Amino acid sequence: MRVFPFLAVLALAGCQSPPLVAPDPLVGTAWLAWDIDGRGPGDKTYATLVFNPGRISGSGGCNRFSGALALKAETWQASDIAVTRMECGPELMKEEASFLEALESARSHRIEGGLLTLIDKSGAVRLRLVHLPRPPAQPGFIGPSYVRGLPPA
Repeated sequence: MRVFPFLAVLALAGCQSPPLVAPDPLVGTAWLAWDIDGRGPGDKTYATLVFNPGRISGSGGCNRFSGALALKAETWQASDIAVTRMECGPELMKEEASFLEALESARSHRIEGGLLTLIDKSGAVRLRLVHLPRPPAQPGFIGPSYVRGLPPA
């Protein structure tokens, strides 16, 4: 009885690569809030959102935040969001609270051109964000050094 052909089949079966998983297109991208709950952000609000594998981070305009992100196809679930506790003016604190609440309530997303839209479970658009290039000198945090421009058409 020859065992060699059987071992060769097993060896070849072990060499097969696992199926490739498409990389998340959001990982490594950064976004600036353009519209929060249909009213647009205040003139001095610079709420940002940065994506890393399984995580989000950014600035609500006053405080920095970070949290977990479960993302599959178009489904979305941000959770365990931790926020620093700096105090800013009342208008900015209200904008930041609206941004973070909209971020946590989002359950799906879509990307069209340079615009990221976050949608809650009722189908309401909660956030629209415009894509920002991630500056090489500042990995991770994007703050008010960016000037708000027009959203893409």
